[in-house]
Formats: sequence, structure tokens, C-alpha cells
Amino acid sequence: MITGCSPAPDERLAEFAQQTMTEQSRQNQRMADQSEAIVDESHQLAESAKELVERDAEARRELIAAQQELTSQLNEHQSAIYTGHDQLEQDRRELAEQRHRDPIIATVIQNIGLVIACLLPLLVAVQVIWQMQSQEPDHAAVAELLTLELTSEEPLLLPGPRLRQSMLAQEGEETLST
Repeated sequence: MITGCSPAPDERLAEFAQQTMTEQSRQNQRMADQSEAIVDESHQLAESAKELVERDAEARRELIAAQQELTSQLNEHQSAIYTGHDQLEQDRRELAEQRHRDPIIATVIQNIGLVIACLLPLLVAVQVIWQMQSQEPDHAAVAELLTLELTSEEPLLLPGPRLRQSMLAQEGEETLST
């Protein structure tokens, strides 16, 4: 046997194997710790992602609800504007019809007044003629006086033809100016 200061090769080999196994065990433990840390981080990341997705979904729901509310309000405002526009258009049409109709009605009223004014002397004349044909002397005298008054050039009781002509001319000018 060899005796000396250095340990036997088998002991060295056993010691080396022991160190390798210890080192391998430490490495395995570190890898297990790292794997566990990665799993924990992955789990936290998954939880965070899930929470993020839930918050995103909630935010989208809120956004959609807000957008629907804004759209509803916009539609209400547009409806109010369209209703106001329709009412304004209807008022404008009514005003245009009234502006068209009022002068026609005024002209009709004026013409009816003129026809009545023209027919009045004829009615008086018919009344006078009818009274002339009656048998009562007073009515005949009045009828004859009115007939003479209406037909004379210079009537005594009624305004003369010149005055009537100037009044008719003034009325005609007023009618044309309106």
C-alpha cells in the first residue's frame, strides 16, 4: 500500500461526486425556486390579464351605454329641431296664404260696397217709379220731385253731378292706389 499525505483516489472521487451532487442539488433547488417564481408570476400575470379584460369589458359597456345615451339625446334634439322646422314651415305657409287671401277679401268687400252704392240710386228710382204709379197724390208728388232732382243738371236737394263725378273720380283713384 501506498502511504502518503494525499487522500486516496477513491476518496477524492467520492468527495468529487459528493460535491457534484451537492452542487446539482443546489442547482435543482434554484431551478425549482425559479420555476415556482415563474409559475407564481405567470399566475399573477394571468390574474392581472383577467382583471384587465374585465375592466376593459366594463369600460366598453360604459362607453356603449354613454354612446347610446348621447345618440338618444341627439335624436331627441334632432326631433325637436325637425318639429320646430315643420311648425315654422307651416306658419310660413299659413302667413303666405293669408297674405294672398287678405287682398282678395278686401277687394271683394270693396266691390260689394261699390255695387251696393251703385244699386242704391236704382232702388230709389224703382221706389220712386212705383210710388208714381200709386194712386195717392202725396206719393206721386214726392216721386216726381225725386225724379226731377235725380235727372236735373243742377239739383236743389241733392249734390250735383259735378260733385258726384269728382267724388267718384277720387274713389276710383283710391281704389287703384290700394
